[in-house]
Amino acid sequence: MKQYFLSALLLAAANMGAVAQNFKDEGRIIPLIKSGEYSPQTFGASQMRWTCPEIEQVLEQLGSMKNDDFKVYANKVKNEFKLYESNQSGSKFVVAQAIFQIEQPRFLEGNLIDHIASWLKRQNGWAKKIDIDKVNRQISAYGSVNIATHAAFFEYYKVFIEPSLVIQLKEDNQLLISFLVSNYRNEAYTSSNESPLSSVSSKIADVYPYVQKSSYKTTYAKALVGTYQYLWGFMLDLRNELNGNFSRDKRLLERFQYEYSKDSLLTKYGEPTNIICDKSVVQDIHRELRFYENAQKVVFMGKTIGFKDIVSCKIDDDPSFIPGRTTTYGTGISFFGFGFGAKETSSTASRTIHNYVVNIKVDNLAAPYIRIVTGENEQKAREIASSFEYILRHQQTTPKKIVTRKKTVVKKNRR
Repeated sequence: MKQYFLSALLLAAANMGAVAQNFKDEGRIIPLIKSGEYSPQTFGASQMRWTCPEIEQVLEQLGSMKNDDFKVYANKVKNEFKLYESNQSGSKFVVAQAIFQIEQPRFLEGNLIDHIASWLKRQNGWAKKIDIDKVNRQISAYGSVNIATHAAFFEYYKVFIEPSLVIQLKEDNQLLISFLVSNYRNEAYTSSNESPLSSVSSKIADVYPYVQKSSYKTTYAKALVGTYQYLWGFMLDLRNELNGNFSRDKRLLERFQYEYSKDSLLTKYGEPTNIICDKSVVQDIHRELRFYENAQKVVFMGKTIGFKDIVSCKIDDDPSFIPGRTTTYGTGISFFGFGFGAKETSSTASRTIHNYVVNIKVDNLAAPYIRIVTGENEQKAREIASSFEYILRHQQTTPKKIVTRKKTVVKKNRR
């Protein structure tokens, strides 16, 4: 396990800074829709569960060693959790590693990586250096975290660690979380100064409790205990995040719903002649205008409208006017229109914010009109209007068949 961990960290170091590619794993999921094996209802009903009993076991073990004397506490931790020694460099590290098992895995790997990276950015001390490698299905990150504080006489000390983190999704749907820490950064402060008076970087293996005669024994004793508590607490928080907010892959579920609805419309009306949508938002069948010329239907917001029911279409603009402002700075005094003193004047220009709306009248009492707001996007409004105008033009040019009744002549026989 340790060798596996070191390999993962070395791979992360080699790939740090690499440009991430789009991970193409949809090919294994989308065919399930085509085959009819899943529907949005059956897919959404099941939940994933992320398990790792080792986290609770280690945290309980750390809790059982607790002692009011941190030096005693740290020595127990040192004896139970050995430092990892590299065969190549001889350097020693604090190592923490866990594997999350995934029950009922139904997710796109890229979505999982994105979700974890987004959560990681919100964690204190982790936002600055995060690299996403979707080719190797992993996240590599460096953090800076305060794990211990100790007051002594007129000063107090803050100890920071800068852990290397690798989160990697393995082929067998296991999520590997690996931490490696080699150094402490010990900063000295006073109550009257927010900036550190001094900062000392030391290897963990070169200070207490690994070196009994080192300085700052209590400070480093707290640091060792705090390091293990933080790393395993971090993994507990990550597992809780996944169970709470990634028990379903919402983006995949949205994709299922989209593909399922699209296929249903295809079966009903055939291939769409034209689709108008906002490409900047997530694919949503209810945010698309779908025109089916062969079936003479328009589908929008879950409603289906026949071409023959479209009465009119026009673009309206309901703009907002924001007047310009003039602001004067300074202590100038004005007497009868004459100014004295130093003044500076700043002004902003007036501007108009357009709000384009496409209004379509429909010969249908249940839905007599459609109102499509495109905001400041005039081009999109014209694109929508042009499609409806095409329908109206072809309605007008299509000759209507006049049905005439045949006259029946009844002849009377003369006698």
